[in-house]
Amino acid sequence: MSRYIDINKFHTVSITKYIVSKIDPKEITIRSLLISYLRLSSSKYKTEEDIVRACEDLYDFKFEVRGDMHGSYFMIVFKANAIDPKYIHDDTYTLDKIYNLFKDLSTPLIVNNSFDKKTFLTAKKHLKATILKMDKYLDVKASSFAFHTFFLNTLRDFKPMGDIEELNKITIEDLYAYYSKISKDENVCYFLGDFNGKYPYNTIDYISPKLDHNFIDRGVLDKNLYLMPYKSKQMYLRIIYDINVFSGDLKIYPFILLNYFLGGSNYSYLFQKIREEYGLCYSITSELYGASGILMVNLEIKKKDLNLVLDKIEECIHDGVQYINLDQIKRMITLTHKASYDYQESYIQDLLCRDFFPNIFDAKNYVEKINQVTLEDIEEAFKHLSSVRKVTFAFGGDIDE
Repeated sequence: MSRYIDINKFHTVSITKYIVSKIDPKEITIRSLLISYLRLSSSKYKTEEDIVRACEDLYDFKFEVRGDMHGSYFMIVFKANAIDPKYIHDDTYTLDKIYNLFKDLSTPLIVNNSFDKKTFLTAKKHLKATILKMDKYLDVKASSFAFHTFFLNTLRDFKPMGDIEELNKITIEDLYAYYSKISKDENVCYFLGDFNGKYPYNTIDYISPKLDHNFIDRGVLDKNLYLMPYKSKQMYLRIIYDINVFSGDLKIYPFILLNYFLGGSNYSYLFQKIREEYGLCYSITSELYGASGILMVNLEIKKKDLNLVLDKIEECIHDGVQYINLDQIKRMITLTHKASYDYQESYIQDLLCRDFFPNIFDAKNYVEKINQVTLEDIEEAFKHLSSVRKVTFAFGGDIDE
């Protein structure tokens, strides 16, 4: 299905294609490998260097292939944008050129009814290097430990880039067969600019709204503190509060404000108390995962301070509501939200959500919903946070300083 939006707001034109499918943890590695392959070549431009040269021939033309997640759905994204030809005094620079280059770049290199072997091996090498690099970051390992344990054997239990052992087993035949399969998944193409419905991209002509966007299931948890030994100077804490408030629920809006106050801003309440006043951590943040129905506090500490840190965080959650400046936080969140919609990417993401995830997020009503939150709503959110199950995941810290 194609969507045409004639808008002059950005002085650029763009074409974005999404292939949308339900997450399958068993397919994360092969999907990541496919994205790696699609980035390296196309049917007309056989190498990365060819792609770069082709993009340089147009005015500020940029092309990317990436993987995105929206809750329990995964998307392969092809995106191109360039300066709108109406602002360029060059008769040879047209929308036709932009469209044709996008189409060429988003069509993979296929040789004798399979993928190109050299490109396949290079894609495998690149993905392996990325996975190994990510595995070196201890904060990433700590978060992976927390999510894997909390969502064990559920739809949410996967490594974002895949697994090295699985990657080594994937053959070129496997990857091409997978591409053939996902090519039949639901997809949509958005045209921003004066395209006038002229370019009917080869996409499936329907979209079904996704009403199972959230990760509802949890793993079987038999304790509230999980320790993972690792030789590091710092202990990495991930504290998950199982609030069970999900995207699409009106109760999520007080938690958006609560999270901003607690640890979601540059000078948050937890930062002021746990780091600056008590000196108990190196850094501290919080994140609200609406699709997963959890709020997670992240920090790095000395192992010997573990129990004291947990007690102080609970004090902050118990007492924090009396220090919140609700009007100031609303103002900061709404200004940030409005500013983001000056960017083409955010505008397109909103269009996608309206088509695929209509009951999850509506940018038009977001500011109104935020401003409707009362102090009583915030108090209830703090009470709820204090009462839900809290599971702490402590990674490393086994080197004494």
